[in-house]
Amino acid sequence: MSDPTPANALSDPGSDPRRAAILGAAFEVFRQYGFRRTSMEDIARAAGLSRASLYLHYRNKQDIFRSLVRHYFDATEKRVRAALAPGLAPEDALGAVFAAKAGPEMEAMFASPHGEDLLDANFSTSADIVKEGEERIAMLLADWMIHEDAAGRLRLEAFDDDAQALARTMIAALTGIKAPAQGIEAFRAGAQRLAQLFGRALAR
Repeated sequence: MSDPTPANALSDPGSDPRRAAILGAAFEVFRQYGFRRTSMEDIARAAGLSRASLYLHYRNKQDIFRSLVRHYFDATEKRVRAALAPGLAPEDALGAVFAAKAGPEMEAMFASPHGEDLLDANFSTSADIVKEGEERIAMLLADWMIHEDAAGRLRLEAFDDDAQALARTMIAALTGIKAPAQGIEAFRAGAQRLAQLFGRALAR
């Protein structure tokens, strides 16, 4: 698989073209050097700006990284909404949701030699954004399961009819198998196994 680029991994960073250009440049710099080794000077140079100009838009590299994480969850939420079509078999729906979560942004991170560093930075600088973003995705999934259970297309009784707790468990399990050192294909294979496990348990 070809190495993802900022252009396709950061497709819609916002309406401000200057900030979009900065985020695209920063995304590539973080991939090349990792979070710890990247400086504001590196990002400014990649974006074709002076450091002074960069500081007009972002306070520091943590602020930039948090913006990238926020974009990832916004983009992932859109993909998950599109994936959760009514009437899908549970295994197929979960497979689509998990694939949506493993989108081009995650593929690009896994392709970086500094993937583990970036994953660590994801939680150390952006834990609040991650928590809120994961909850948004879990609630979309829970709402879909409740609707499908009411329509008689899956059974929540095996999980005490608690769709929200189940959805949170699914997303936590998916997060738990992230290991950039193993590569994106290993992650996707693990995600597919999780989809099979949960999907078959939900199927009528």
